[in-house]
Amino acid sequence: MTLYSRIRSALQATALGAAAICMGLPALAETYDIDQLIDLSALTPEEVYRFEPNYLWVEPGDTIRFLNSTGNHTVTSIDGIWPEGVAPVSIEHKAEASVTFDTAGIYGFRCKVHGRHGMYALIIAGSPEANKDSLDLSNLGDLGRRVFERLFEEMQKDIAARDG
Repeated sequence: MTLYSRIRSALQATALGAAAICMGLPALAETYDIDQLIDLSALTPEEVYRFEPNYLWVEPGDTIRFLNSTGNHTVTSIDGIWPEGVAPVSIEHKAEASVTFDTAGIYGFRCKVHGRHGMYALIIAGSPEANKDSLDLSNLGDLGRRVFERLFEEMQKDIAARDG
């Protein structure tokens, strides 16, 4: 391929990308990682067993790759913190498992074994409006409710920043 051909191909690719942006075509989906940790140097049980990060705001179509659902770690959707009509998630005994968030809304996760120690995660896909008014924390114990109250505070800060 000549230098001229390479330059022409690069310009064509750039022009196609710019046209896609101008026409409002969706951006390419992103992939994020959430690790499941046991940090024996942590000072509280909530910090020992945790998802890292335990809060993400993604766009519909994005994927989260959950790492280290091995041993006693699991990734399980929480009834009441999940968009209606979306299939529940249950991941066990996998070093890596991916979940794509095609539906906008608020998604709550817990580790079935370590949830009692505060191992929860909150994912917002697109807009939280889809199920924001129907959240039900009654399936959680006191610690779970406290963890989600903190996570919802982070969500509210993000909402304010996006609206600002």
